[in-house]
Amino acid sequence: MSTSALIKRAQDAGLELRLVDGKIKVIGKRSAVDALIEPLRQHKDELIAWFTSAPNDPVPTDPSQWRELARAYHSHHFNCPTCIAGGQGRGLRCGTGSALWSAYSSTVKSSN
Repeated sequence: MSTSALIKRAQDAGLELRLVDGKIKVIGKRSAVDALIEPLRQHKDELIAWFTSAPNDPVPTDPSQWRELARAYHSHHFNCPTCIAGGQGRGLRCGTGSALWSAYSSTVKSSN
């Protein structure tokens, strides 16, 4: 099973996956967690890599303008699986993440 398929399966089961202090945390009903715990454990390294890669992060143009916006965006981003997926081109960011991303990315030029 691919990492994105496993994440979709977890989301379809009502689970939320987060990366906290380098560990995958699963939030949801115990029965849903129990049903997917083994595949999640088997793919732990791939899930961590999926959550930590962000290939379309912008390149800063002026650190004095973007530092606070970057801090606010990344604080949200790395705790929101929707925004992590959006940052990897695998969907859209959530409403809060979209607003933070828009403010952050308006101060940088794209590296792509």
